[in-house]
Amino acid sequence: MPIDYSQEAITKFGALMGSYAAPLVPNDQRSYWKLANSFDTILDFLIFVKHDDAPKVAKMVNTQYAASLKAIKGYHNAWFDDLGWWTIAANRAEEQDFFPDIQPFSEIVTNCWSRFTGNAPFVWERHAQGTFPNCQPAVDHGVWNGYWEGTPDPPGKNWKGPKSGDPTSPGLEGIQNTVTNCVYLISAQRLAANDPNAKVVATNEYAFLSTWFSEQPNPLWWPGSFEGRSLVRERVSHFSNGDETPDFQLNWAWTGDQGLMLGALVDRIRLMGVSPTEGADLLERAKQIVLGVEESLADNLLLRSYTKTGSPPDSENYDTGKGVFWRYLLHAWVFNSDLQTVINQQDYKDFLTANADDAANRPSTGQTFDQLTNDLSVLVAASYILK
Repeated sequence: MPIDYSQEAITKFGALMGSYAAPLVPNDQRSYWKLANSFDTILDFLIFVKHDDAPKVAKMVNTQYAASLKAIKGYHNAWFDDLGWWTIAANRAEEQDFFPDIQPFSEIVTNCWSRFTGNAPFVWERHAQGTFPNCQPAVDHGVWNGYWEGTPDPPGKNWKGPKSGDPTSPGLEGIQNTVTNCVYLISAQRLAANDPNAKVVATNEYAFLSTWFSEQPNPLWWPGSFEGRSLVRERVSHFSNGDETPDFQLNWAWTGDQGLMLGALVDRIRLMGVSPTEGADLLERAKQIVLGVEESLADNLLLRSYTKTGSPPDSENYDTGKGVFWRYLLHAWVFNSDLQTVINQQDYKDFLTANADDAANRPSTGQTFDQLTNDLSVLVAASYILK
Protein backbone atom coordinates (compact mmCIF):
# COMPACT_ATOMS: atom_id res chain seq x y z
CA MET A 1 0.00 0.00 0.00
CA PRO A 2 1.49 3.39 -0.96
CA ILE A 3 2.66 5.60 1.88
CA ASP A 4 0.54 8.66 2.61
CA TYR A 5 3.29 11.27 2.63
CA SER A 6 1.00 14.03 3.88
CA GLN A 7 0.05 11.99 6.92
CA GLU A 8 3.65 11.03 7.53
CA ALA A 9 4.59 14.70 7.29
CA ILE A 10 1.97 15.53 9.92
CA THR A 11 3.48 12.97 12.28
CA LYS A 12 7.01 14.19 11.65
CA PHE A 13 5.92 17.81 12.07
CA GLY A 14 4.55 17.00 15.53
CA ALA A 15 7.85 15.48 16.58
CA LEU A 16 9.82 18.42 15.16
CA MET A 17 7.61 20.90 16.98
CA GLY A 18 8.45 19.19 20.27
CA SER A 19 12.16 19.30 19.49
CA TYR A 20 12.08 22.90 18.24
CA ALA A 21 10.17 24.24 21.24
CA ALA A 22 12.21 22.61 24.00
CA PRO A 23 14.27 25.05 26.11
CA LEU A 24 17.75 25.66 24.73
CA VAL A 25 20.69 24.28 26.70
CA PRO A 26 24.46 25.01 26.52
CA ASN A 27 26.07 23.66 23.33
CA ASP A 28 22.61 22.94 21.91
CA GLN A 29 22.48 21.43 18.43
CA ARG A 30 19.63 23.83 17.71
CA SER A 31 21.89 26.77 16.97
CA TYR A 32 20.73 30.19 15.79
CA TRP A 33 21.07 29.42 12.07
CA LYS A 34 19.66 25.90 12.33
CA LEU A 35 16.47 27.22 13.87
CA ALA A 36 16.05 29.42 10.79
CA ASN A 37 16.75 26.50 8.44
CA SER A 38 14.22 24.32 10.25
CA PHE A 39 11.65 27.13 10.31
CA ASP A 40 11.93 27.40 6.51
CA THR A 41 11.01 23.70 6.24
CA ILE A 42 8.18 24.14 8.76
CA LEU A 43 6.86 26.92 6.50
CA ASP A 44 6.73 24.43 3.63
CA PHE A 45 4.64 22.16 5.84
CA LEU A 46 2.25 24.99 6.72
CA ILE A 47 1.95 26.08 3.09
CA PHE A 48 1.69 22.72 1.33
CA VAL A 49 0.23 20.31 3.90
CA LYS A 50 -1.81 22.14 6.58
CA HIS A 51 -1.54 25.41 8.47
CA ASP A 52 -3.79 24.80 11.48
CA ASP A 53 -0.88 25.20 13.89
CA ALA A 54 0.41 28.44 12.39
CA PRO A 55 -0.29 30.56 15.52
CA LYS A 56 1.53 28.02 17.69
CA VAL A 57 4.44 27.96 15.24
CA ALA A 58 4.71 31.75 15.25
CA LYS A 59 4.87 31.89 19.04
CA MET A 60 7.41 29.06 19.18
CA VAL A 61 9.69 30.51 16.51
CA ASN A 62 9.73 33.98 17.98
CA THR A 63 10.50 32.58 21.44
CA GLN A 64 13.37 30.46 20.13
CA TYR A 65 14.66 33.27 17.93
CA ALA A 66 15.12 35.45 21.00
CA ALA A 67 16.57 32.59 23.06
CA SER A 68 19.10 31.54 20.40
CA LEU A 69 20.17 35.14 19.79
CA LYS A 70 20.71 35.55 23.53
CA ALA A 71 22.72 32.31 23.58
CA ILE A 72 25.25 33.75 21.12
CA LYS A 73 25.23 37.08 23.01
CA GLY A 74 23.60 39.12 20.28
CA TYR A 75 23.84 40.00 16.62
CA HIS A 76 27.52 40.99 16.89
CA ASN A 77 28.41 37.33 17.33
CA ALA A 78 26.29 35.90 14.52
CA TRP A 79 28.14 34.72 11.45
CA PHE A 80 26.93 36.74 8.50
CA ASP A 81 25.35 33.78 6.72
CA ASP A 82 23.32 33.03 9.87
CA LEU A 83 21.62 36.37 9.26
CA GLY A 84 20.84 35.26 5.71
CA TRP A 85 19.10 32.07 6.80
CA TRP A 86 16.84 34.13 9.07
CA THR A 87 16.24 36.81 6.41
CA ILE A 88 15.01 34.15 3.98
CA ALA A 89 12.78 32.30 6.43
CA ALA A 90 11.29 35.38 8.10
CA ASN A 91 10.64 37.02 4.72
CA ARG A 92 8.67 33.96 3.63
CA ALA A 93 6.77 34.03 6.92
CA GLU A 94 5.78 37.69 6.60
CA GLU A 95 4.23 36.90 3.20
CA GLN A 96 1.83 34.27 4.62
CA ASP A 97 -1.73 35.14 5.54
CA PHE A 98 -2.16 32.30 8.04
CA PHE A 99 -0.02 33.98 10.71
CA PRO A 100 -2.06 36.19 13.05
CA ASP A 101 0.74 38.78 13.36
CA ILE A 102 3.59 39.13 10.88
CA GLN A 103 5.20 42.14 12.57
CA PRO A 104 7.74 40.05 14.53
CA PHE A 105 8.85 38.41 11.28
CA SER A 106 9.17 41.77 9.56
CA GLU A 107 11.36 42.96 12.42
CA ILE A 108 13.59 39.90 12.02
CA VAL A 109 13.98 40.66 8.31
CA THR A 110 14.89 44.29 9.01
CA ASN A 111 17.38 43.43 11.74
CA CYS A 112 19.04 40.53 9.94
CA TRP A 113 19.19 41.92 6.41
CA SER A 114 20.59 45.30 7.48
CA ARG A 115 23.38 43.57 9.37
CA PHE A 116 24.03 41.01 6.63
CA THR A 117 24.31 43.53 3.80
CA GLY A 118 25.99 46.12 6.04
CA ASN A 119 28.89 43.82 6.87
CA ALA A 120 29.34 40.73 4.69
CA PRO A 121 30.43 42.51 1.45
CA PHE A 122 33.10 44.62 3.19
CA VAL A 123 35.52 42.18 4.78
CA TRP A 124 38.42 42.91 2.42
CA GLU A 125 37.66 46.63 2.30
CA ARG A 126 37.57 46.95 6.10
CA HIS A 127 40.37 44.57 7.11
CA ALA A 128 43.21 46.09 9.09
CA GLN A 129 45.79 47.58 6.76
CA GLY A 130 48.99 45.57 6.67
CA THR A 131 47.26 42.30 7.57
CA PHE A 132 46.58 39.41 5.19
CA PRO A 133 48.07 41.17 2.13
CA ASN A 134 47.84 38.03 -0.02
CA CYS A 135 44.13 37.43 0.59
CA GLN A 136 42.57 39.95 -1.79
CA PRO A 137 39.55 38.33 -3.47
CA ALA A 138 39.99 37.16 -7.05
CA VAL A 139 36.51 38.37 -8.05
CA ASP A 140 34.68 41.52 -6.93
CA HIS A 141 31.26 41.79 -5.26
CA GLY A 142 31.19 38.59 -3.20
CA VAL A 143 30.57 38.26 0.54
CA TRP A 144 32.31 36.59 3.49
CA ASN A 145 30.84 34.88 6.55
CA GLY A 146 32.77 36.93 9.11
CA TYR A 147 35.41 39.62 9.57
CA TRP A 148 39.12 38.84 9.88
CA GLU A 149 41.22 39.16 13.00
CA GLY A 150 42.12 42.75 13.78
CA THR A 151 39.38 44.39 11.72
CA PRO A 152 38.39 47.73 13.27
CA ASP A 153 34.72 48.41 13.88
CA PRO A 154 32.99 49.97 10.86
CA PRO A 155 32.73 53.76 11.37
CA GLY A 156 29.30 55.23 11.93
CA LYS A 157 27.59 51.87 12.43
CA ASN A 158 25.93 50.51 15.53
CA TRP A 159 26.65 46.90 14.59
CA LYS A 160 29.60 44.80 13.70
CA GLY A 161 30.32 41.09 13.43
CA PRO A 162 32.63 38.31 14.56
CA LYS A 163 36.30 39.13 13.96
CA SER A 164 38.08 35.82 14.48
CA GLY A 165 38.58 34.76 10.88
CA ASP A 166 42.05 34.01 9.52
CA PRO A 167 41.89 33.59 5.74
CA THR A 168 45.39 32.10 5.68
CA SER A 169 44.56 29.19 7.99
CA PRO A 170 42.20 26.21 7.76
CA GLY A 171 38.78 26.85 9.25
CA LEU A 172 35.32 28.06 8.41
CA GLU A 173 35.44 31.65 9.67
CA GLY A 174 36.14 34.64 7.46
CA ILE A 175 35.83 32.82 4.13
CA GLN A 176 34.00 33.28 0.83
CA ASN A 177 32.05 30.05 0.65
CA THR A 178 29.12 29.04 -1.51
CA VAL A 179 26.55 28.94 1.26
CA THR A 180 27.18 32.52 2.40
CA ASN A 181 27.08 33.88 -1.13
CA CYS A 182 23.96 31.90 -2.04
CA VAL A 183 21.94 32.95 1.01
CA TYR A 184 23.01 36.52 0.29
CA LEU A 185 21.81 36.26 -3.31
CA ILE A 186 18.51 34.59 -2.36
CA SER A 187 17.88 37.21 0.33
CA ALA A 188 18.65 40.13 -1.98
CA GLN A 189 16.60 38.82 -4.89
CA ARG A 190 13.54 38.23 -2.73
CA LEU A 191 13.77 41.68 -1.16
CA ALA A 192 14.55 43.44 -4.44
CA ALA A 193 10.93 44.16 -5.41
CA ASN A 194 10.57 46.56 -2.48
CA ASP A 195 14.18 47.58 -1.91
CA PRO A 196 16.20 49.17 -4.75
CA ASN A 197 19.44 48.66 -2.83
CA ALA A 198 18.72 44.95 -2.54
CA LYS A 199 18.22 44.80 -6.29
CA VAL A 200 21.65 46.37 -6.83
CA VAL A 201 23.41 43.94 -4.50
CA ALA A 202 21.52 41.02 -6.05
CA THR A 203 22.87 42.02 -9.45
CA ASN A 204 26.41 42.36 -8.08
CA GLU A 205 26.25 39.10 -6.18
CA TYR A 206 25.09 37.13 -9.19
CA ALA A 207 27.92 38.67 -11.21
CA PHE A 208 30.34 37.36 -8.57
CA LEU A 209 28.92 33.83 -8.66
CA SER A 210 28.57 33.65 -12.42
CA THR A 211 32.20 34.76 -12.84
CA TRP A 212 33.28 32.07 -10.40
CA PHE A 213 31.35 29.45 -12.38
CA SER A 214 34.19 29.54 -14.91
CA GLU A 215 37.04 31.27 -13.02
CA GLN A 216 40.27 29.34 -13.55
CA PRO A 217 41.85 27.39 -12.06
CA ASN A 218 39.26 25.27 -10.25
CA PRO A 219 35.97 27.05 -10.91
CA LEU A 220 32.95 26.86 -8.64
CA TRP A 221 31.05 24.86 -11.28
CA TRP A 222 31.95 21.15 -11.10
CA PRO A 223 30.87 19.14 -14.19
CA GLY A 224 29.59 15.63 -13.50
CA SER A 225 30.47 12.34 -15.14
CA PHE A 226 27.67 12.75 -17.68
CA GLU A 227 26.99 15.76 -19.87
CA GLY A 228 24.29 18.04 -18.49
CA ARG A 229 24.97 17.15 -14.84
CA SER A 230 26.95 19.34 -12.44
CA LEU A 231 27.45 20.39 -8.84
CA VAL A 232 28.83 23.53 -7.24
CA ARG A 233 31.89 23.33 -5.01
CA GLU A 234 31.84 24.43 -1.38
CA ARG A 235 34.00 27.59 -1.62
CA VAL A 236 36.00 29.71 -4.02
CA SER A 237 39.35 28.17 -4.87
CA HIS A 238 41.91 30.98 -4.84
CA PHE A 239 42.80 34.55 -4.03
CA SER A 240 43.64 37.31 -6.51
CA ASN A 241 47.34 36.41 -6.56
CA GLY A 242 46.55 32.79 -7.41
CA ASP A 243 47.22 31.33 -3.96
CA GLU A 244 44.78 28.55 -3.11
CA THR A 245 42.30 29.31 -0.34
CA PRO A 246 42.79 27.17 2.78
CA ASP A 247 40.58 24.08 3.04
CA PHE A 248 39.49 24.31 -0.61
CA GLN A 249 38.65 20.77 -1.75
CA LEU A 250 38.50 20.14 -5.47
CA ASN A 251 36.47 16.95 -5.05
CA TRP A 252 34.03 17.86 -2.28
CA ALA A 253 30.56 19.40 -2.39
CA TRP A 254 27.77 20.01 0.11
CA THR A 255 24.24 18.95 -0.78
CA GLY A 256 22.83 22.07 0.86
CA ASP A 257 24.80 24.27 -1.53
CA GLN A 258 23.15 22.50 -4.44
CA GLY A 259 19.73 23.36 -3.06
CA LEU A 260 20.67 26.96 -2.34
CA MET A 261 22.15 27.49 -5.80
CA LEU A 262 19.09 25.88 -7.38
CA GLY A 263 16.84 28.24 -5.44
CA ALA A 264 18.96 31.26 -6.37
CA LEU A 265 18.84 30.40 -10.08
CA VAL A 266 15.07 29.80 -10.01
CA ASP A 267 14.53 33.10 -8.22
CA ARG A 268 16.72 35.01 -10.66
CA ILE A 269 14.57 33.73 -13.52
CA ARG A 270 11.27 34.60 -11.83
CA LEU A 271 12.17 37.81 -9.98
CA MET A 272 14.96 39.68 -11.74
CA GLY A 273 13.56 40.38 -15.21
CA VAL A 274 16.34 38.58 -17.09
CA SER A 275 16.51 38.38 -20.88
CA PRO A 276 15.37 35.21 -22.68
CA THR A 277 19.00 34.37 -23.45
CA GLU A 278 20.10 34.67 -19.83
CA GLY A 279 16.96 32.88 -18.69
CA ALA A 280 17.84 29.91 -20.89
CA ASP A 281 21.37 29.81 -19.43
CA LEU A 282 20.04 29.99 -15.88
CA LEU A 283 17.57 27.21 -16.59
CA GLU A 284 20.29 25.00 -18.04
CA ARG A 285 22.43 25.46 -14.95
CA ALA A 286 19.46 24.70 -12.70
CA LYS A 287 18.77 21.49 -14.63
CA GLN A 288 22.40 20.47 -14.30
CA ILE A 289 22.24 20.82 -10.53
CA VAL A 290 18.97 18.87 -10.26
CA LEU A 291 20.46 16.00 -12.27
CA GLY A 292 23.93 16.34 -10.76
CA VAL A 293 22.58 15.71 -7.27
CA GLU A 294 20.89 12.52 -8.41
CA GLU A 295 24.10 11.34 -10.09
CA SER A 296 26.74 12.28 -7.53
CA LEU A 297 25.12 12.63 -4.12
CA ALA A 298 23.07 9.46 -3.69
CA ASP A 299 23.80 5.88 -2.62
CA ASN A 300 21.22 3.35 -3.82
CA LEU A 301 18.86 6.29 -4.46
CA LEU A 302 19.28 7.66 -0.91
CA LEU A 303 20.54 11.24 -0.77
CA ARG A 304 23.73 12.05 1.13
CA SER A 305 24.44 15.40 2.79
CA TYR A 306 27.80 15.66 1.00
CA THR A 307 29.95 13.82 -1.51
CA LYS A 308 31.84 10.63 -0.65
CA THR A 309 35.03 12.26 -1.89
CA GLY A 310 36.69 14.82 0.34
CA SER A 311 35.59 15.54 3.88
CA PRO A 312 33.21 18.02 5.52
CA PRO A 313 34.80 20.91 7.42
CA ASP A 314 32.12 20.41 10.10
CA SER A 315 29.97 17.28 9.86
CA GLU A 316 27.35 18.39 12.42
CA ASN A 317 26.39 21.54 10.53
CA TYR A 318 26.76 19.95 7.10
CA ASP A 319 24.43 17.07 8.03
CA THR A 320 21.56 19.48 7.32
CA GLY A 321 22.33 19.36 3.58
CA LYS A 322 19.66 16.83 2.57
CA GLY A 323 16.81 18.85 4.01
CA VAL A 324 18.03 22.07 2.40
CA PHE A 325 18.14 20.39 -1.00
CA TRP A 326 14.64 18.87 -0.81
CA ARG A 327 13.20 22.21 0.27
CA TYR A 328 14.62 23.99 -2.76
CA LEU A 329 13.69 21.15 -5.09
CA LEU A 330 10.09 21.77 -4.01
CA HIS A 331 10.66 25.49 -4.62
CA ALA A 332 11.88 24.70 -8.15
CA TRP A 333 8.84 22.50 -8.77
CA VAL A 334 6.43 25.21 -7.65
CA PHE A 335 8.00 28.12 -9.54
CA ASN A 336 9.46 26.69 -12.75
CA SER A 337 7.46 24.53 -15.16
CA ASP A 338 10.56 23.53 -17.14
CA LEU A 339 12.15 22.11 -14.01
CA GLN A 340 8.87 20.39 -13.21
CA THR A 341 9.35 18.44 -16.43
CA VAL A 342 12.84 17.33 -15.33
CA ILE A 343 11.72 16.37 -11.83
CA ASN A 344 8.68 14.58 -13.23
CA GLN A 345 10.82 12.04 -15.09
CA GLN A 346 10.25 8.55 -13.71
CA ASP A 347 13.82 8.01 -12.51
CA TYR A 348 13.69 11.28 -10.59
CA LYS A 349 10.32 10.44 -9.06
CA ASP A 350 11.82 7.11 -8.02
CA PHE A 351 14.69 9.03 -6.39
CA LEU A 352 12.28 11.24 -4.45
CA THR A 353 10.06 8.28 -3.54
CA ALA A 354 12.96 6.26 -2.13
CA ASN A 355 14.00 9.14 0.11
CA ALA A 356 10.47 9.93 1.25
CA ASP A 357 9.88 6.25 2.06
CA ASP A 358 13.13 6.20 4.04
CA ALA A 359 12.00 9.22 6.05
CA ALA A 360 8.52 7.78 6.60
CA ASN A 361 9.92 4.48 7.83
CA ARG A 362 12.27 6.11 10.33
CA PRO A 363 10.65 6.41 13.79
CA SER A 364 10.23 10.01 14.85
CA THR A 365 11.07 9.30 18.47
CA GLY A 366 14.71 9.44 19.41
CA GLN A 367 15.78 11.40 16.33
CA THR A 368 17.94 14.50 16.36
CA PHE A 369 16.62 17.94 15.53
CA ASP A 370 18.51 17.90 12.23
CA GLN A 371 17.20 14.47 11.26
CA LEU A 372 13.61 15.48 11.98
CA THR A 373 14.06 18.62 9.87
CA ASN A 374 15.59 16.64 6.99
CA ASP A 375 12.80 14.06 7.15
CA LEU A 376 10.03 16.66 7.21
CA SER A 377 11.60 18.42 4.24
CA VAL A 378 11.54 15.38 1.95
CA LEU A 379 8.09 14.26 3.13
CA VAL A 380 6.55 17.66 2.36
CA ALA A 381 8.26 17.71 -1.05
CA ALA A 382 7.00 14.21 -1.85
CA SER A 383 3.47 14.96 -0.64
CA TYR A 384 3.22 17.84 -3.10
CA ILE A 385 5.28 16.66 -6.06
CA LEU A 386 4.10 13.03 -6.12
CA LYS A 387 0.43 13.62 -5.37
